[in-house]
Amino acid sequence: MRKSQNILVSPLNWGLGHATRLIPIIEWCLKNNKNVFILGNGEAFKLLCERFPDCKNIYLSAPKMRYGKKTTINFHYVLSAVLLACNVFIERYKVSKIIKTYNIDTIISDNRPGVFSKKVKSIYISHQINVFTRERNNLISKILTRLHKKVIKKYDVCWVPDNSKSELTGRMSENVNNLNLNYIGILSRFQNVENFTAQQDLKTYEIVAIISGPETQRSIFEKIIIEKLLEENRKSLIIRGLPKDSKCVENKDNIDFLNHCSDSEFFHYISNAKIIICRSGYSSIMDMLVFNKNVKIIPTPGQPEQEYLAKRLNNKYNFISLQQEDLKNICLSQIDFQTKQSFENDKNKLNEFLNLHL
Repeated sequence: MRKSQNILVSPLNWGLGHATRLIPIIEWCLKNNKNVFILGNGEAFKLLCERFPDCKNIYLSAPKMRYGKKTTINFHYVLSAVLLACNVFIERYKVSKIIKTYNIDTIISDNRPGVFSKKVKSIYISHQINVFTRERNNLISKILTRLHKKVIKKYDVCWVPDNSKSELTGRMSENVNNLNLNYIGILSRFQNVENFTAQQDLKTYEIVAIISGPETQRSIFEKIIIEKLLEENRKSLIIRGLPKDSKCVENKDNIDFLNHCSDSEFFHYISNAKIIICRSGYSSIMDMLVFNKNVKIIPTPGQPEQEYLAKRLNNKYNFISLQQEDLKNICLSQIDFQTKQSFENDKNKLNEFLNLHL
């Protein structure tokens, strides 16, 4: 099998998770002397460009994701999905030109269906083969799932960031249509722990809360977390997940705030915390598995994927699932695991897989 040399990598810009989980793949490519071209737009594109400044970056516009105010999936979400589908043909035309210009031989697309070509090896990455709009399948879920599977079939292969038993994703990544799926294990920007060193000049905190997700739920979540941490009166840090926001946030009593931080700083804060609070987004879950810490996961209300993952992973792999509205009435330090399980996370398997397939 011909080895890849010029690799075009592109994340969907619907949250930073599609970008962060590409980091270990790009790191492997660069370590093995591959030429990596980063294609995309928005914050996901910006994150990868800043993380890998020596890689050629190519801007490619796309419709902006719009979420509902009370529930994530509503008219605005569906409209965004329709616009994305319409934009696929424009993207594929532009990608064909990029392939010729830079002599691309391999495409790695994280949930970005417009980044595809029949002329080169095309790889798709997704943990949600079966699309949820509610916890139980409904007509819209079935239609979106069927469309998604048609997209996947066009690619040479789909890489699923989970193990072969779909241990984390469950029904979301079940292969019920004989798709060409490779289960490659988790993808976390913190997999290669040897890349991170102790940060002696940084503070440590008992509780670290990571705020993320679409507005207005992001701001609601932050307000609830602030109230809870003030009440608990323990040394706490809130990472607000706002890389664009340069406004300085004043620290409040026992709480420090950061709008954004580097991967090495993030690694330091999480490694030294006793309790971590975050959303149950899949990329966040994969990151947290690396740390093997006491993690409280809070699904974004009205976001079926996160609600499903939170329910599925409750009291597994050091996760405890809590509902956002229940945070006000609990003591974080008194919640402990009923059972403890370890998740197989062998980064050597990912390296071996990439060495075989790229």
